[in-house]
Amino acid sequence: MLAGIKNFFKRIGRALVLFLNPMWRTIWIALAGQGIFLVSVITMSPLRMWETPVVNYNLFYVPILAAILGPLFYRCCIEEQEAKGYLYGFFAALFAWPLIGEVANIPVDKGVITQISDFNIKGLGGYFYVLAGWALLHVMWRTGALKKSVCVFFMTFLSIWSFELYMDNYSSMDADTFAIVGGLLVIAIVVMLLFCMKLALHLFKLKKPFKAILGILVTLIVAGSALPNYRDVIGFVDPLQKMGPMGNLVLFGSLIASILILRASRKTESLERKTILGCIFYIVFALILMSGQWKEPQTFYVKYEAAHIGHEIESLKQDQANLERLFDYMATKRMLKAGDFKYMYDHGILPMAKLKNLVNMGMVDGKGLEFLTTRGLITMDEFQAVLDRRMLSDAHMKPLVDMGIAKKNDKGIYELMRQYIKMEKKEG
Repeated sequence: MLAGIKNFFKRIGRALVLFLNPMWRTIWIALAGQGIFLVSVITMSPLRMWETPVVNYNLFYVPILAAILGPLFYRCCIEEQEAKGYLYGFFAALFAWPLIGEVANIPVDKGVITQISDFNIKGLGGYFYVLAGWALLHVMWRTGALKKSVCVFFMTFLSIWSFELYMDNYSSMDADTFAIVGGLLVIAIVVMLLFCMKLALHLFKLKKPFKAILGILVTLIVAGSALPNYRDVIGFVDPLQKMGPMGNLVLFGSLIASILILRASRKTESLERKTILGCIFYIVFALILMSGQWKEPQTFYVKYEAAHIGHEIESLKQDQANLERLFDYMATKRMLKAGDFKYMYDHGILPMAKLKNLVNMGMVDGKGLEFLTTRGLITMDEFQAVLDRRMLSDAHMKPLVDMGIAKKNDKGIYELMRQYIKMEKKEG
């Protein structure tokens, strides 16, 4: 009988082991994901959740996220075991979201590194997301994650999106933005010219010296004509003056790319490759046609874009009214804390008069009033005036009583122990 009981418990134990092994893997993966989410929230808090966001923080945080994401995503792509590949993909996605979806949208106030510390990636419009889309498309193409026909669709779509994105913004770009886009274009031109130089030098081995010398001369002439335009892009201050040399860079880059595309098409016998190269050549040829028009502002931008601005302003006013209504509701329900009020005041969202009105109406608890007082937003006399009118309950004042900052007098009114309120020193 005892042996039967032992065997029974052994069978139960084996069954639990078989049941729990895969289940615990699922549980640990889920818990690890939640843990990484919490860590990301904590590490991102200096960007926008602290009372005083850390200056230049994103300049260091973004490379860290990218350094973590890179190896994870690489292993996700090359891992042969599907289970491990899925796991790497899961963790890569957890780091990709704060990098691409969150940090990219957070502006950082100008600080020590004045040239780029006030740079907001979102200020580039959709460029950040277009570049991310190109990178993801490249990976999906190389790994065979999508059918090549689908990849061609996305390639053409991203090409047109990139084309339209530049066309919509080229005449209104900030000077720094022109320098960045032009710099990327110059890098592409240099790479293509080096490839052309390599092809020209290779002609010597084929005993075609005339063609080799001609190719070298053409490469040098194109380089000498194209690259000085970037000097003009950097040299001019007015973005409208930068448009001419930027148009030239687009033209030279497109011409070189078209030659390389036609050469590659001539060298291949594959119908599929010729089709793909034709799709790419369509975009490059469109850039050649548009490069001349991009040297000056176009009528359509002033004529049609201006018509939408009024509608956008009205839409933003409606959003502002909805946010103000939501703010009043949350303030009445005491859902907002003093730190929230200070943040909104510092960023020009909450006027001082409205903040003082919330204080006088008793919408801020005792601890919150102490916070606003130490930060210099209200005076101790204004703090005491709220207490004299008995606007706060005992529950709202309990933290200050426990800290010895306030106590009740004989009339049942809380009085501040002013010597215990430490005012923060403001930096000159």
